[in-house]
Amino acid sequence: MNPTLLKVMQIALIVVACIALDQWTKHLAQTRLAGSRTGHFQHNVVLAVGEELDQKTVRDVLKAEFGGWNSDAEIERFLGGVTTDGAVRLSGSSTVSTGDVIEVRYREIVIVPDHFDLQYTRNPGAAFSFLADTDSPLRTPFFVIVALIAVGVIMWMLRGVTLQQQLLIWALSLICGGAIGNLIDRVRLDYVIDFIVWKWTDEYRWPTFNLADTFIVVGVALMGVEMIAESVRERRAARADEAGEDA
Repeated sequence: MNPTLLKVMQIALIVVACIALDQWTKHLAQTRLAGSRTGHFQHNVVLAVGEELDQKTVRDVLKAEFGGWNSDAEIERFLGGVTTDGAVRLSGSSTVSTGDVIEVRYREIVIVPDHFDLQYTRNPGAAFSFLADTDSPLRTPFFVIVALIAVGVIMWMLRGVTLQQQLLIWALSLICGGAIGNLIDRVRLDYVIDFIVWKWTDEYRWPTFNLADTFIVVGVALMGVEMIAESVRERRAARADEAGEDA
């Protein structure tokens, strides 16, 4: 098969996979995590009661929905903010019926206590919440234009990359996929969904991010590795040339 076609197919596969993973995980965060930033937004998890939970308590519903990831103690904490879709407060012992809809005001997932959480956040800024607190009406158009320019530059750079330059292909494709993933959010929602929290207790927190941000960072790191490797190759070639001249 033509090497150029193989390169295009590989790039397309990586980019599409990055976008799909990013959007899928953001959908999960949007539908399975709940949280609020006072004065900014309120986001609830909406749960429809199925037949298997008919005449069960709200506590039973939350255990069935969240029990695989949350402890009983965490579920008890979530019960402090459960309402019907009509905003009627529910207790853990309230009975629900098939077809009822309840809303959970707060839910996060602790992966590694004090270090790694999954929390729903809306980021109107750039990667890692950069410029998130800016209220200018030009913020979203600015980020959309910057993202489009970045994607265009990456595509142009990929034209000059050969199939043998796998590190660069992966680096640029990951950056492109991540940029498009966040761009989709920006155009569709006017903000980007973030949900990954790294921290050292609650005192030191890295800005919340998502898989698209991760792809971009990994891509930039791979480009750095490629630049170092290319520099090493050039120095070796120069020494080889000098040795040949001396001989």
